[in-house]
Amino acid sequence: MKRLLKHITLLAIAFSLVASTGCKPKPEPEDEHTQTLIFYFAGTSLSFYFYRNISAIKEALRRDIKGNSRVMLFFQQTEKASAEIIELTCENGQCEEHKLSTYALPNEMDADNLSKILKEIMRLAPADTYSLLIGSHGTGWVPMYASPYTSIVGSTERHHIANYWQRTGEEMTRYIGEDSNPQNAFDITTLAEAIALSGTKMEYILFDACFMANVESAYELRSATRYIVGSVCEIMGSGFPYTNALPHLLKNNGTTYDLDGACRAFNAFYDDNYGYSGSISLIDCSQLDALALKMKQVNNGAQRPFNLDELQFYEGQQRHIFFDLDDYVDAMCDDEALKASFTEQLDRTVVKRYTLDTYYSAYGISGRYPITSYSGLNTSAPSTVYVDDYKQTAWYKATH
Repeated sequence: MKRLLKHITLLAIAFSLVASTGCKPKPEPEDEHTQTLIFYFAGTSLSFYFYRNISAIKEALRRDIKGNSRVMLFFQQTEKASAEIIELTCENGQCEEHKLSTYALPNEMDADNLSKILKEIMRLAPADTYSLLIGSHGTGWVPMYASPYTSIVGSTERHHIANYWQRTGEEMTRYIGEDSNPQNAFDITTLAEAIALSGTKMEYILFDACFMANVESAYELRSATRYIVGSVCEIMGSGFPYTNALPHLLKNNGTTYDLDGACRAFNAFYDDNYGYSGSISLIDCSQLDALALKMKQVNNGAQRPFNLDELQFYEGQQRHIFFDLDDYVDAMCDDEALKASFTEQLDRTVVKRYTLDTYYSAYGISGRYPITSYSGLNTSAPSTVYVDDYKQTAWYKATH
């Protein structure tokens, strides 16, 4: 299937090598840069896929790509009350799991408990930099206990998000559904606070979960990480193809990373094996404040009426929650210069984006849906669902 590719190339940084001169001996080389990759796998309904993911990670590590870097795993297995901290090591082509500790899960995963997990992993595997790869169900910015109808029927009752999202599709995706226990679930605001409490900014957060190329979520995490990798729509149960993606995340003997390469591996895997659901984005968090400023100018500028049903949406619900950000601005903004300025900033924010021409949704009216407009970020700004909760997001407050 033909891929729809829209690229914005990251600026290249040139490094010069200074040659030694004279008779002085060469200085000893500095220690190699090391990174710790933290895989956070939670959600027992996805355990089948997590075990496959771990096997794929091991297969990649057998290629001797890790160097001095560390690969750590926080894994909630079939027992919901506990999780294990595991280090994956590989020597002479053999990969092993070393269980370092068992963590009793709290009744609800708040920022303090989540930060303790992150700090414990960092203590066990110290490195120059840390990156977080979250495999789980994903809900974008929507809180666990959001009420979809408060603004419509005036109800103050709050429901767990799973009450609104009902799985109907035959294929498994990584959206919320059957396994949304608060022992392993947390909101994006909680994740942002937990990383801040850990005292360490992530190099990147890779979301192996649905709907996380979401501008509201990215804005909340803009100080927690340099980059975000995520999808605007549901990610299939298989998740990331780690056998092909991990070598890009452990480039040059584990000293650097190539997020664009990981995104291309994801897109190619779904093109070759599914033919759909290959949408993936690389977001530069340093550009999100500027994007919020442009969005505020759009919201305060000339607007025109638009048909909500004609916007590009990214799930199968009858009342949609996630829409394409640029398609929304294009539809509602009545100032061509301002619209162009917004799109230019969006292109600086989403530095790489790949998609196929359809995606699969397992929720609402399940099935495959076309992608005709694709900016690499979704938004809930025009949605009529979760309106009250949406107005509490940092993105909404920054753009109104």
